[in-house]
Amino acid sequence: MTNEEKILEMLATMQKDITTIKEDVAELKEAHEETRSGVNSLLEWAEECGNVIKFPLPKVK
Repeated sequence: MTNEEKILEMLATMQKDITTIKEDVAELKEAHEETRSGVNSLLEWAEECGNVIKFPLPKVK
């Protein structure tokens, strides 16, 4: 195997790794959006509960 073939093989392996990393990042972004949405819903619910029982909960920043 020549040096050029070795380099091309290494590049192909790196490209596969990069593709896998991109897919993983996309999955993480989607999970992050779902988590953020859930947290925001819970914060809104907690604020409404605080208003209903006339006991304001501390603001979360």
